[in-house]
Amino acid sequence: MPVIKFEPKQTKIKTILPGSKSVSNRLLIISAVGNFLPDFKNISRCDDVKVMFDILHSNTNRFDVHDSGTALRFLTAYFAGIVGKWNISGSERIKQRPVKELVDVLLQMGAEISYDNKAGYAPLTLTGTKMQGGEVELDISKSSQYASALLLISPMLEKGLKLRLKGQKRSMPYIDLTLELMSKFGVQAIQHEDEIAVMPNQSYVPSSFKVEADWSAAAFWFELAALNPQLSIKLLGLDKNSKQGDKAVMQIFQNLGIEANFGTNHLTLQGTKSPGAKPLNVDIRQTPDMFPAVALTAAAQKRPFTITGTANLAIKESHRIKAVEQIINALGVKMDIGKDEVTVKEYPNAFPGKIKVKSEGDHRIAMAVAPLSTIIEQIQIDDPKVVSKSYPEFWKEMQKVGIFLA
Repeated sequence: MPVIKFEPKQTKIKTILPGSKSVSNRLLIISAVGNFLPDFKNISRCDDVKVMFDILHSNTNRFDVHDSGTALRFLTAYFAGIVGKWNISGSERIKQRPVKELVDVLLQMGAEISYDNKAGYAPLTLTGTKMQGGEVELDISKSSQYASALLLISPMLEKGLKLRLKGQKRSMPYIDLTLELMSKFGVQAIQHEDEIAVMPNQSYVPSSFKVEADWSAAAFWFELAALNPQLSIKLLGLDKNSKQGDKAVMQIFQNLGIEANFGTNHLTLQGTKSPGAKPLNVDIRQTPDMFPAVALTAAAQKRPFTITGTANLAIKESHRIKAVEQIINALGVKMDIGKDEVTVKEYPNAFPGKIKVKSEGDHRIAMAVAPLSTIIEQIQIDDPKVVSKSYPEFWKEMQKVGIFLA
């Protein structure tokens, strides 16, 4: 089993973050719906984006989305409106990730979709047809990607789209990001409270576009800085006016002892030398991808914490609550798990010198573990390569500070 080790190197670090996975995948769907060749600079080279690109440019009708929930949802909506017969499947984990709410609305709009095995889950068989669109209701309690999938294909719908959002609103900034990108390519939406309308007879207009850096990827550098106040870290490529929801990492980590300041073309992170153990209370309902980095940072600082808005973490790339719990348990700490929150109240023991970690096939678990190597002598991890799902250069960049795989 590979080992994550730490041998201190330089204390001033500069790293170029990868292009945003969320932006990149939305742009690929926009270019497909608009029927123009992508002209996107700094597009993410991660596995999830590669899967989306390869499927959209393939000459087969059977698609394997691997572990990409984004590809499953976006491509289901897209191919429902493309004439032909299509099959969409993926990994065993993908077959456990829900898609029913999206499929129900697509069926209502005229799509022809059937479940090959278990109702509500991939694999799916689609017979593409011209969908009408019109007025629909959509429950986004499980995923905001359902709404983004419908909005992105709205120019394909004969009657346009009037979308009424129902259920608990989670990850709403990602819908805002979708609408902003649609607008940049010429498709306007009107939003009022829980309703979003896209009028018919609009088309995406080809345009070149530079993809901003990924705020989700920045979280692990925030974690590293929070655990190592001697470091000064410069992150390149982030947009201070970004619509990415995980830009909230700046506010969240302020409570974990991080000062973050924008310079001319970078964001500088500096940890507080005495962060103390003031309890952390944070709601991640709108930023669920922050959970592993936030929870493990607080735990590593021996800081009592309550994180709310966690219910949907059970249907991410892994059951993220259980994946983080096994790491915290390995540290000798008990995490209490509620219906929509997790809590750690006390840290009775010293941390062990060695722990074993299962990544559970989840890139964000593997990346969140890496900074812990600066306080734990040896961390064994089963699958460090899983980081390529969103951040292929992660381990190479971590070497700059002295974190490496042995």
